[in-house]
Amino acid sequence: MNAVAELLRKKLTVPNIYLEPRSPYIAADVLAVDRAGSGDLHAVRIELRRYREFKAPQDVNETEAAWMKFIREAMKNAQDELMALPAHYRYLAIAHDSWDLLVGEIGPHLYSPDGIGRIGIIAITDRGEDPPIAEISIAPERFRVDPVKLRNIEKKLLEKVRPDIEVRI
Repeated sequence: MNAVAELLRKKLTVPNIYLEPRSPYIAADVLAVDRAGSGDLHAVRIELRRYREFKAPQDVNETEAAWMKFIREAMKNAQDELMALPAHYRYLAIAHDSWDLLVGEIGPHLYSPDGIGRIGIIAITDRGEDPPIAEISIAPERFRVDPVKLRNIEKKLLEKVRPDIEVRI
């Protein structure tokens, strides 16, 4: 989560960053608001936890097929949840190793059904004792956001809750 927050802090202009915001209006692991709270919303779903749940089959020959099936199901669930988020930019953060396996399959599923918007991919590299590094593998494209949902987030979350990370100017 810290690696993703740091990536957004560097990428955005004066961001306000919320870690696991508690709100019924947006279910994201990291929410960043550009331009000190007056700009676009950037929502990130981090899917590293699901990969730790994978149980390899006893037969070693079936492991890769089982892994790919598990990854496809996790991506489908994450994609549905991301498409429903009321944010201008949406990201899926996954382990860099998983990204290498998925790069050819996931591409077409990142686009909005109406053709406006693409989910960005953030690859997280675990460096052992050092902090992990997050980097954008696929840049997001701006989605349309329902103005009523956006207003709810602004009024009931952004105006009432202080961000966990804010850049002072």
